Amino acid sequence: MQFRKWNLDIDYLYLTKWWNQYNFGIVPKECLPPDGIIVEDNNKPICAGGLYRCTGTKFGFMEWIIVDKTINLKLAHKSLNFCISKIIDFAKNNNIKLLFTVTAATALHKRYVKYHGMKIAENNVKTFIKDLDSNYNNFDWVSE
Repeated sequence: MQFRKWNLDIDYLYLTKWWNQYNFGIVPKECLPPDGIIVEDNNKPICAGGLYRCTGTKFGFMEWIIVDKTINLKLAHKSLNFCISKIIDFAKNNNIKLLFTVTAATALHKRYVKYHGMKIAENNVKTFIKDLDSNYNNFDWVSE
């Protein structure tokens, strides 16, 4: 298993495929962070995640963690741990001091705490979004 920086011109195809597997909705390409990784097994992409680095601060936001639903559970577990660990390493190497993430996925809640030493910050949260230019008409990717 290896990882590489994602190239959204190429890897967006994998991301959309995986999001569709989970009926997640499609994150617009231009809304994804430039910093992200793709985990590969035998040169086949199987998992990904992104990191928004907040300019002028030491705060980062890990988001869009996804795994190919067609791989076996053991490989999915291993690739998710690897992916999240590599994003955490990347954040540390870029002088990020606080790493934040949000997810409704219970499996990721447990994984973040058990395997990655993250702490639960809030339990009862509502998120909000505003389309500033009226360019987006589908918010499935940020809605329940």
